[in-house]
Amino acid sequence: MKTITKNPIVLFWYYILVNMAPSFYFAMTQPVDGLGKLTILFFPLGLYMLIFSVLKNTGFSLLLTFPLLFLHAFQIVLFYLYGEDGIAVDMFLNVASTNTSEINELLSSLLPSIALVLVLYVPVLVFAIRQWIQKSYLSNIFRRKTQLSATLFLVLALLLSAFSTLKNNDPLIFKNDIYPINAINNLVLAIRKIDKIKHYRETSNLFKFDAKRESSDLSKRQIYVLVVGETGRADNWSLYGYHRETNPCLKRQRNLIVFKDALTQSNTTHKSVSILLSDVKITDYNSIYKRKGIVEAFNETGFTTISLSNQAENGSFIEYFTKSAKVYKTLRTTNKKTGVTQNHYDEELIPLMQKQIQENKGDLFILLHTYGSHFKYMDRYPEQFRKYMPDHISNVSRSEQDRLVNAYDNTILYTDHFLSSTIDALNKTSAKVALLYTSDHGEDLMDDNRNKFLHASPTPTYYQLRIPFIMWFSDSYVADHKNAIQAARINSKKPISSNAVFHTMLNAAQLYSPYLDTTLSLIHKDFKIAPRLYLNDHDIAVPYRKMNLKQMDIEMLEKNGIKN
Repeated sequence: MKTITKNPIVLFWYYILVNMAPSFYFAMTQPVDGLGKLTILFFPLGLYMLIFSVLKNTGFSLLLTFPLLFLHAFQIVLFYLYGEDGIAVDMFLNVASTNTSEINELLSSLLPSIALVLVLYVPVLVFAIRQWIQKSYLSNIFRRKTQLSATLFLVLALLLSAFSTLKNNDPLIFKNDIYPINAINNLVLAIRKIDKIKHYRETSNLFKFDAKRESSDLSKRQIYVLVVGETGRADNWSLYGYHRETNPCLKRQRNLIVFKDALTQSNTTHKSVSILLSDVKITDYNSIYKRKGIVEAFNETGFTTISLSNQAENGSFIEYFTKSAKVYKTLRTTNKKTGVTQNHYDEELIPLMQKQIQENKGDLFILLHTYGSHFKYMDRYPEQFRKYMPDHISNVSRSEQDRLVNAYDNTILYTDHFLSSTIDALNKTSAKVALLYTSDHGEDLMDDNRNKFLHASPTPTYYQLRIPFIMWFSDSYVADHKNAIQAARINSKKPISSNAVFHTMLNAAQLYSPYLDTTLSLIHKDFKIAPRLYLNDHDIAVPYRKMNLKQMDIEMLEKNGIKN
């Protein structure tokens, strides 16, 4: 070690090599042409050569750029989860909104990637500190030559990028496609979004839905329930053809309508749930900072609004939308000192709901926000729902894929129990009831040779896009709204998106608002099939098939008859 630390040129190239690690991987995996791959390599090479030749003591330079090493470490962990994808805006937002318990659950299962990060970056920090202390300097001649070479690499990268294209024929854009510039740009965008969210109350304060009740028959008590699921993917529901019986309870429920072809408009919770809970069109997603959520529409029309959550508070739109209810309760409270949250099962929401139904005698809008199938899967269901075994996951890897699927399927089995029990509880009220359930997004379970896991990757997959979407109606609702039920059955066979939720719920409750669009209501005869869009990482709406989906995703879409 002493010999190495006394040779500043060897250390210089060692620091360059370690910093280049993510770029080497990107060059092999990014969907770009040959010129694009050279750009991916030449730009960071020139950048790092320039950075580490500015000061004589490169060890001190490396210590000054420690945030860059942290960025590299984050990127390598994401490679392990998502493969080719870079650090997205949504990933920074997820980190900012994730509590300590969720982080611990995930990191405890990612030991190989963490080990790689430690092997790469702990030694380089040790060498840098020793070099700094020993005052081992680069010569001025070496620095000048290096700076000239670095400039040439940077200029060459800029020239090559002008002729580079992505595999979908889009042009290569530095701030979007070249690491680490794209990661730094996304960090800046994430900070701006966090600031906008912090000022949401002021920017949305004057908004009104101008909602009114259309129904003249108020003789029967009415209850409308929206259940927001977490990380549920349709392919593991037996109601959607899965080979395992994961929905034994729901399949026995009368008046249940299953929408077979539903896709989410975002694979990240903070965006997908905000779409579910508002009328905002993703073609104008930034208007969300000036809008309110579905709870407010029901508030305006005299409903008692009740929001019950099994999600930890995180300062996102979701929290603002749900807290506008007249009654708000969350099971998953967080210790302010440790950041740790106490685990609760979703069915604990049911007695809370029953209590509110008993205490509030008028018409109700109830929002249930579940924790569903969020990783770590084994912690989402009680012992009696461990049907598929083994389900213990010691480490997320391809060798444990069967265990991942077993544990995940147990969460779906438990979700089935929770939803069916919720329906049973609502049936006992003798009220006119309509319930809608859907999930925010799906999940990857290392389903193919890409070995992708979890969700929220900048490039979505088929498994992250396709979600369960069901509605249930009480007998009295069916009797009073035959046309709506007929429309729902017809529309259940059509391609739909998650933006249908707001309009369907208002329509079900016979509410009118200038913001209600009946062409998006699944229980209205005016519902129209529209091109399905996806909200990308920079909040731009694009056709979901232009999100760099891979051939495996296309094959799964076609296999399941998803063509629109």
